[in-house]
Amino acid sequence: MSIILISCRTTLSDKEIMKRVWKCGQPCGLGDVMVFDLRNAIKNDTIFYNNLPYAKIVQRTYNWDEDVKIAVMNLINTNIKDTCIFHAK
Repeated sequence: MSIILISCRTTLSDKEIMKRVWKCGQPCGLGDVMVFDLRNAIKNDTIFYNNLPYAKIVQRTYNWDEDVKIAVMNLINTNIKDTCIFHAK
């Protein structure tokens, strides 16, 4: 008897991202928690805060066998080149 596991990886829409609270797992200067409210928007993978570019989403991951996460680049401090990893909570 053999078992084959297949990972079902899908992407997240902007609306799905904005419905969740995001906890930072790998920091890059954007804070510990990202919460979307009336001051935030996502357009073409760019996260805006108070109508100013704040961060850019470089990867959106939803795995049924892992957690939901987004990889984000810091746009407010261009000296930081690391990518943040935020996990949905």
